[in-house]
Amino acid sequence: MRLELKDIKGGVLEQDYVCSAEDFPDLVAVAEEGGPVYDGPIRFFLRLQRSGQIVEVDGRFEASLLMQCGHCLQPFQRALAESFSLTFTPCEGREQELEEEVELEALELDMIPYHDEVLELRHPLQDQLVMTIPISPLCSETCKGLCPECGADLNQKQCGCTKKPFNSKFSVLAGIKLKE
Repeated sequence: MRLELKDIKGGVLEQDYVCSAEDFPDLVAVAEEGGPVYDGPIRFFLRLQRSGQIVEVDGRFEASLLMQCGHCLQPFQRALAESFSLTFTPCEGREQELEEEVELEALELDMIPYHDEVLELRHPLQDQLVMTIPISPLCSETCKGLCPECGADLNQKQCGCTKKPFNSKFSVLAGIKLKE
């Protein structure tokens, strides 16, 4: 997904893209490692605004993510709709700096460099998709998870296992009487 700056006529361009997870190598790698899978089309809605050589992108994407619950291990699907902003800036005259270590200034940390009047959108959009993948997804806020004794799904049934009291090394301190 590439966009030439000359396509941003009048300083503003609205562009929609429909992609699949296979278009993004990092999403394929996450899925191959057993992680969440973007299921179905991924729709991007972008508004690009050019001010001189700087291009601001306000975007939103909609997708469906197939995941495994972090508590009960059941698969579930969740619809995602996320907004994001990106800033592109030219990288001309900095080719030598790119090969060497360079300390970035605070303003430069949020900027994405582009070359030859062409915005490469694939990697920045892929980053937005990867950042929305939850670390420990839950199928619901009330998920009870698995029984630590027998492994039964406590959302489906109560297993009848008795809870063992937590054996902490510090439990002996509970009986200490402190002077007031």
